[in-house]
Amino acid sequence: MFNLSPWPLGRALTAVAAIIAFPVHAQTADEADERAVERAADAFGIRIGVEQIGLYNETQVRGFNLQDAGNYRIDDAYFAKSGGLVDSVLAGVVTRVGYNALDADFAAPSGVVEYRLRSPFGASAVHAEAMLREYGGRSYDLRLAQTSADGRLGGLIGAQALLGKSSSGLSPKYYRFGTVTEWRPAEGTSLTGFASLNIFDLEGFFGVSATGAALPPKMKHPRRYVTSWSDHDGTDLNLGVLGSTQISDVVDIKGSLIYSRLDLDRADFTQLIVDDDGVGRAVGFSNRPRDNQTWSASFGGGWRPAEGHRLYAELRGRQTRNRFAPGVSVDLGAFDLDDGIAPSPEPDLPSLPTTLDAIDQYSGAVGYELTTGRLRLKAGVQKTWHQREIAAPARPRESKTQSPWLYDASVAFALTRDWTVFASATRGLEESGAAPDNAANRNAILPPAISTQQELGFRGRPSEGLTLIGSLFSIKKAAPGFDANNVFGLFGQLQHRGAELSLTGNITPRLRIVSGAVWLDARRSSDPVETGVWSKEAVGLPKFQAMTGLTYSVAGIEGLSFDGQINHSSSRRVSSRSELRTPSLTTADVGARYGFEIGKANMALRARVTNLFNADSWVAARSELLDRPSRRAFRLSLTMNY
Repeated sequence: MFNLSPWPLGRALTAVAAIIAFPVHAQTADEADERAVERAADAFGIRIGVEQIGLYNETQVRGFNLQDAGNYRIDDAYFAKSGGLVDSVLAGVVTRVGYNALDADFAAPSGVVEYRLRSPFGASAVHAEAMLREYGGRSYDLRLAQTSADGRLGGLIGAQALLGKSSSGLSPKYYRFGTVTEWRPAEGTSLTGFASLNIFDLEGFFGVSATGAALPPKMKHPRRYVTSWSDHDGTDLNLGVLGSTQISDVVDIKGSLIYSRLDLDRADFTQLIVDDDGVGRAVGFSNRPRDNQTWSASFGGGWRPAEGHRLYAELRGRQTRNRFAPGVSVDLGAFDLDDGIAPSPEPDLPSLPTTLDAIDQYSGAVGYELTTGRLRLKAGVQKTWHQREIAAPARPRESKTQSPWLYDASVAFALTRDWTVFASATRGLEESGAAPDNAANRNAILPPAISTQQELGFRGRPSEGLTLIGSLFSIKKAAPGFDANNVFGLFGQLQHRGAELSLTGNITPRLRIVSGAVWLDARRSSDPVETGVWSKEAVGLPKFQAMTGLTYSVAGIEGLSFDGQINHSSSRRVSSRSELRTPSLTTADVGARYGFEIGKANMALRARVTNLFNADSWVAARSELLDRPSRRAFRLSLTMNY
């Protein structure tokens, strides 16, 4: 027998097996399967733990970053996020667009990222996982859950240590803790509290700027492309309470109060400015400590005065406070991709007075939904008051207030039992994110902007067990980009028009598919385009993306399944000021999973190879920086649910 004990992961797996010394047999009820491909309702994006599948994710939805836009929900509750949430408290993260976004009250343009809390009810009493991660990294995960004898109170607590290794030779470390408590005092009433803490210790980030007539040569792996003093350390903290109750058969109310914070002790970044020979200069950016914190709250409810009619309303508010001080840039001298970063002294960062960027936003919204026969109509209107004040040292206080009317409306009509068509229109006020590290005004918060979206689509069942969703969409909002002085801001207009398809479900009882494709035409306009500062085509976005994920359960071997995933994206424009493009990119992942039981414990052994064929080409980003996909990697885990 192969001896695992010399390996750190192996010792953990051996210990688990030794503790639960019962006969082993195949697992028939595979409750421990948390693969995203098994949980996906469509192909538009879902993440469960480390596994992600879909056309989109939290940072790229129809060509936009929903983290910048602030389009978040936690279990359908309003959420303004500063810090990230840990997986211990999350059952999954879902991107809701198209037909599957119609159920959201007061929908946002370009979609919503929904965080789904993990409920202690139905959770395993003990969940333990040991994982050998990419490039020799490892992680350990433990969750404990307990419910009261009467089934009204439940609690869950979890911790994770992730000691990672990156494709470029860095060693990120994360220590994560989370807890969820849920109280169900009566039928239709629940009160949920959660806490999430993420302590991270990274070694900084880097990006590549291309200056030549062709793309730079390949990067060497593993090789350190940040300085020895580069660092990126801090904590994410989220605390919240969500509540809902059914007052009667026709009235329900809900509310939420959430605190979210990001504390950055260090946030260093290295820009590699190279030509098509991979030669140029390196510049380091070292940022002083900064913190972002947000309080968000909501209170609302619904009333069903008659069959098929629903009136709903909500009050929302948030207070965001960002505190920061200027960083410094350091010329790191001549640079060659073949040699990496030369040693350099760490810059001195004496304390400076901070700038306070304060945002207060309050909204009142009402809506109406009608469901009759084959028709569903839904419409909502919001009045929003948004104020932003910037108090910078030795400068007059700046203040700006906006109070726009916002709306969302949708109609869905069932042509047959299996086919439905829909149309929607949305107007929202969305945040615009911050200037990237390679901008002259790096980390500056951009102002919010009005966004609109129109959509036309369908949802149907081409056969038993399969769901097909398609849509045409057009989104307009202010366009971020660089001006002639390398300042990043909102200087023009941006329109994204596209078509997307999603096919999910079981082709056979043992074969499941999640497949999708999107065509995107992203165009910019206004003064920057007319004066030649910007290209008309948006930077860093592929015109075409497609993906397919499959899982197959092996007949005759209960608990064994294989899975695979292929992702493809077309070429991307590198810069507004040149015609340079990165090539198309196709990657493939393969994996296997065996679920079995040892006594009363449900076990799962999971192996996965990402980027199977080691595809290696430059990828352009919206920040006009280049990156490369992570090289081929192997992941192996053993999970126990008891």
